[in-house]
Amino acid sequence: MIIIIVAAILGCICQYFALVEVLETPNWFLAILLHAIASILFAIVSYVFIPKKYKTTPYSSLLLMFLLLFTLPVLGIIGVVVALTFALCKPLKNDEIEIEEHKIPELPFEARAISANPTYSIGGLKAILKHASEPNKRLSAVMAARHMSDSQAIPILKLALKDLEDDIRLLAYSTLDGKETKLNEKISLYQQEIAVTTKQPKLSHLQKQLAELYWELSYLGLAQGALRKYVLEKAEALAEQSIEHVKTPATFIFLGRISLALDKYEIAHEYLLKATEFGMARRHVLPYKAEVAFCMNKFDDCKRYLKELPEQPKGSELRHLQEYWHE
Repeated sequence: MIIIIVAAILGCICQYFALVEVLETPNWFLAILLHAIASILFAIVSYVFIPKKYKTTPYSSLLLMFLLLFTLPVLGIIGVVVALTFALCKPLKNDEIEIEEHKIPELPFEARAISANPTYSIGGLKAILKHASEPNKRLSAVMAARHMSDSQAIPILKLALKDLEDDIRLLAYSTLDGKETKLNEKISLYQQEIAVTTKQPKLSHLQKQLAELYWELSYLGLAQGALRKYVLEKAEALAEQSIEHVKTPATFIFLGRISLALDKYEIAHEYLLKATEFGMARRHVLPYKAEVAFCMNKFDDCKRYLKELPEQPKGSELRHLQEYWHE
């Protein structure tokens, strides 16, 4: 660094004496010599400070900077004018890069069918609710969620309940309340029908359908805390009444899922075994058996069940689990 400072000082001194020589009694040879020495020194100083990526050819770089500095007093103004004019009038063209403009799509008020590359995914709507600064965009996200399936829409609507805007919170709350009201109305209708039905197997089918409605309240997250436990116990009781007369493998799997949600892991495992005994394909039972084994800290069994499961489609949650436990 000291050498650079000394070179800069010497360059200034040489340039000063060259200017004095020109202004007083012109000795053009001495003035040009001093100016050339100053140009060399300033070229070296400039080369030190340029980025490394431009130092691939040191001699060429030094020569270019020397020529620019040396010819600056005579050709400086003319060179800058000519260079800028030419650059603006004849810009470089790069035909290899093709830029295609696309209009930004408006947020749909109705959820579209999810394709391989959806315009707005579930995660996209959540991102809008979390990060969009304009209330209208967040409101549009809630409107779009209203036309999705319940399992997709409810997490988005619950997120909207935390929004700072009253209108957005009220819309999300009214939508959630409407979904819960519809389920409760269905539950009430099935209860009335069960009360006047005594014949089998119709009664068993009605009990199974009512149990599924109670389960849906929990599964969709519409019932929380003590209410969730209550609806799960109601679903369990109705499903148990149903299998007393009509034993189907699907009902045993259903009871296994309810027991799993109630943390009754041993009972859940027994129901899943019965589902297999009654003819349910193992590929439908193994994921739940793996979940039960994991909750019971039987990790070797969990790994074995997932290994026995046929390879799932790429991108699915079960495929991710298989890949994780296979490692």
